[in-house]
Amino acid sequence: MSIKDTDVKKLWGLSAGRCSRPGCDELCIRFLTDDPTVIGEMAHIIAKSPDGPRGVSDGGSDTYQNLILLCPTHHTEIDKAAPGTFSADVLLDWKKQHEAEVNDGFSSPVYSSSAEMATFVKRLLIENETAWRTYGPDSPTAQSNPLSNLHLLWPLRKLDTIVPNNRRIVNIIQRNSTLFDVPGYAAACLFVEHAEGFEGESAEYCPKRSGTSA
Repeated sequence: MSIKDTDVKKLWGLSAGRCSRPGCDELCIRFLTDDPTVIGEMAHIIAKSPDGPRGVSDGGSDTYQNLILLCPTHHTEIDKAAPGTFSADVLLDWKKQHEAEVNDGFSSPVYSSSAEMATFVKRLLIENETAWRTYGPDSPTAQSNPLSNLHLLWPLRKLDTIVPNNRRIVNIIQRNSTLFDVPGYAAACLFVEHAEGFEGESAEYCPKRSGTSA
């Protein structure tokens, strides 16, 4: 399989790193130890091989449009089921609904006070800092164990936690700009620029764990 980094990023980011099977939403990274495991599988909606699940004569592409992020259980379920059980249209609908639910999570309320707004923003920033301190290149595990798989996980944590949280904060700033005094708004605008730059810089290597649809 040869999936471009941009397609990996788009698939992982728009799905928030969770299985797209309705009712599942399993996080596709397991954090059971200090050296977590990527379990997410980028499944083909139309198989690469004409003889594979949901195959067509020309085969399916290795692009975002033909991929869906699934946990191993549900990837196996759809590929091992009797032909016609899970059609390409069904999987595309799963993907569309899941990404819409993720996107809806970015909707920001209008807060009644700056204190209420600040409390919510602080919680998001705490999540970001925790991810960075735990999985970033300067984390204790990364420094003490260069052979750990954190170099694979850090790009994904940016996509499924930090980038989405930054987007939420940006939306909060935009919808609640009147709650800021002038110095506070200036600082908020700097954060917006930082968030957009960080999201752009996240266009780096992403681990390509995937189960192929033959």
